[in-house]
Amino acid sequence: MTVSGKIEVFNVSHTGYSVKVSGASIDGQKPSAVRFPTWSRKTNYSEKFGKVADQDDIIWYQGVQWGGSWYCTINIADHDFDRGEYLTHVYLYRQDGSLEGLGGEKITIPDPPETTKQKGGYAVYWWADFNSRRWDKLNRTTSGRKTIHDPYSPRGGTVIAGEVTQALNTIHEFTFAIPFTHPLYNKMVPFKSIVEVVNLYDGAIEFVGRVLTSTNEMTTDGFAQKVTCEDFLSYLHDSSQWFQKLPNRGANQYLLEMLNVANGQLEDYKRYSLGDVTVNSRTDKPYRYIGYESSWDCVRERIINNIGGYLKVYELNTVLHLDWTKDIGKTKKSPIQIGKNIKSASRTLDFDGLATQIMPVGADVQKEQPDEAQSPDVTREQITIWNVNNHSLFLEDKELMKEFGIIRKAVIWTEIDNPSVLLARGKQYLRNQKIALAKWTISAVERYLIDNRYDKFEIGNKHPIINAPLSGIETLQILEKKIDILNPQSVDLTIGSQSQSLSAYQLQLQEAENSIERLKQNTSTANKEKRLKALQSQLAALKNKPSSAPTPPTAPNPPAPNASADELAAYDKQYADYLTAKANYDNQLASFNMDEQERARTIKDVEAEIARLQKELNGGN
Repeated sequence: MTVSGKIEVFNVSHTGYSVKVSGASIDGQKPSAVRFPTWSRKTNYSEKFGKVADQDDIIWYQGVQWGGSWYCTINIADHDFDRGEYLTHVYLYRQDGSLEGLGGEKITIPDPPETTKQKGGYAVYWWADFNSRRWDKLNRTTSGRKTIHDPYSPRGGTVIAGEVTQALNTIHEFTFAIPFTHPLYNKMVPFKSIVEVVNLYDGAIEFVGRVLTSTNEMTTDGFAQKVTCEDFLSYLHDSSQWFQKLPNRGANQYLLEMLNVANGQLEDYKRYSLGDVTVNSRTDKPYRYIGYESSWDCVRERIINNIGGYLKVYELNTVLHLDWTKDIGKTKKSPIQIGKNIKSASRTLDFDGLATQIMPVGADVQKEQPDEAQSPDVTREQITIWNVNNHSLFLEDKELMKEFGIIRKAVIWTEIDNPSVLLARGKQYLRNQKIALAKWTISAVERYLIDNRYDKFEIGNKHPIINAPLSGIETLQILEKKIDILNPQSVDLTIGSQSQSLSAYQLQLQEAENSIERLKQNTSTANKEKRLKALQSQLAALKNKPSSAPTPPTAPNPPAPNASADELAAYDKQYADYLTAKANYDNQLASFNMDEQERARTIKDVEAEIARLQKELNGGN
């Protein structure tokens, strides 16, 4: 058993590095695959035992073959942004799946240069196709990349509009518009061109995907091209499933079969590797079914809607991975609160789909049908629970009926051909039914850009939202986020709780009533007097609070018409520094203005409340 090959580490920077293996051989044969297990080396690493004790961030990267060599690019963003020393090992795989180690490398990640720290805004990049981007990513170059939008460019090359829409369990979108003077005007090729949106503050890729549509329009400012892009989850649209009756071997195998069918039809770069699966779908069904539909429709209906959980697509070494998890995101401590980071908010309860009585319906009844009964406009009889449910087609939830009255709907399980199994499934459905989705629609401010006490808004994360007495305090999940790339401080959020049980809904109503009741209890004379003194002290503190606006940076003087190349280069650098300082100033000014507006609004509210209390304590005079 012999292995050979040359390991080369190159293009090391503060964001990561690339590894290339050339001449790879195992037992005299080319390997079927090469993997690169990589982790950041922690301070508690023990040389004595020759193993890393802390491999909590280890990732077994799939190598990508290109021109006879194997490549892997490592980004520190995939390793919690750890810097310092990294370890990458290389393993070669035989055709039978066995492996041998080739060797390993130690790499030191440097600190970022000062000029790259906390530079706000969004950059948008373009590649002609996926492979052009893959080559750039594998080699950590930008040879194939063109810039659609650069907020710090002194020579233009910017969009006139741009919005990223991220949402749970959906295909993310990016829409933008460029003027006809833009160098990439009419270069957007549907289904081929790749577009990437990068957050310059933290380096996060907020969107990456392909161009879907491109239209040219006439505006008051001339011709413009409007482009719609969809993220890599959209590759599931490019394949179709076919009928399969599969033995029930669990939810993991169910999704894996769908991906295998999809992967077998598509180019290698469109294929998904199944990552973490933490969803457990317990069912008494002996079989699971796949129908004639697109892979995306199949995954959406049979995985997301029927079983639940969250899908997340992501890249590792330009290879697409798909996680299916029971939960997603983290619970954050920083609140979402009117007067702090919310400009406006509204709350609704969505009862769409609520049923207090259901009619379970199963497979078609197998009867001999005359020829005329086979036409598309003929409905076939289906199995019901009539004979096993005391000659009733319906099941009911008495508690829900008491709360909401009679709301009937049919629930169909075409794979169930046994009335008793259908009855049990219907009862299970009623037990598990959720009745409402509480949603907030919020216009918010990304204060993490200027205040490290605040967390960045990310879909899937949960935040406490404070807006009493409308809601009291709830911890709600970010379901959708819209980013205006021309206004990085402002985002639109849809935040909600998952659909809740009747008891949770009733508790929520009770909490709202209690919140209002607590407010009512503060109307006693003693509480009014105490409240008045507190408000007067608060008002004095607010009015005496010192405040000073940030100082704007000064733009450099433009170069003379006969300026030398060195002078022009120096000016470009000064202007770039000025733009960075201007962006920071704009963020600071926006925060200052918001704080001042908040203070003015608070002073006005406090003065009004003082006046109201004084009037009530004086008997209304």
